[in-house]
Amino acid sequence: MDLRKSALTAWAAALALNAVALGMVFVYVPAERTMGPVQKIFYYHVPSAISAYILFGLAFVFSALYLWKEAPRWDTLAHACAEVGWVFITVVLVTGPIWGRAAWGKWWVWEPRLTTALVLWLMYTAYFLLRLFSGHDAHTARVAAVMALIAFFDVPIVHWAVTWWGSVVHPAKVSLETSMRVTFLVSMAAVFALAAAFTLARTQAGFAEAERLAGERP
Repeated sequence: MDLRKSALTAWAAALALNAVALGMVFVYVPAERTMGPVQKIFYYHVPSAISAYILFGLAFVFSALYLWKEAPRWDTLAHACAEVGWVFITVVLVTGPIWGRAAWGKWWVWEPRLTTALVLWLMYTAYFLLRLFSGHDAHTARVAAVMALIAFFDVPIVHWAVTWWGSVVHPAKVSLETSMRVTFLVSMAAVFALAAAFTLARTQAGFAEAERLAGERP
């Protein structure tokens, strides 16, 4: 698999889809009647959360494969997915309070989904800091893999928090009009393409770094 070509293809798709999605968000889809224009954050907030879930899931799988096989490529893939997933969960935690402040007058409410999402961000921040400041040895990779396995178990808790414990800001069910549903699906494709582009680029950089380090070892 040529990662460079795949990354370029993903970037081209991401740019095209995001241009269409942004046009639909700001021109095509109407503002929600209750919350007004700020509700349009939804079209990137939710896809970013789903992208983070998927990337953390991939990091979980690749980390498990690394612990089983101890092949460096699985560690590189896990690192790339976890790092890009961290970026997208950060987007969620930034856009959420902006939406909440404009819609409900509060930046933050300590309710189950928000609290568990913050815990998720903190766990992957710890993972990110470990990879950033520790060495590139096998021991660090194993510790990081275990951290990724543990952190992922918070993902289903975040997802089902509203169903299990309720929420004061997140509805249990969302119904969308046709134009909103179409815009959401296009935005989802746009964010997924962007996540794929970032992940492929980060993976390519990770493999290049691994080769460089291998060449420096005696």
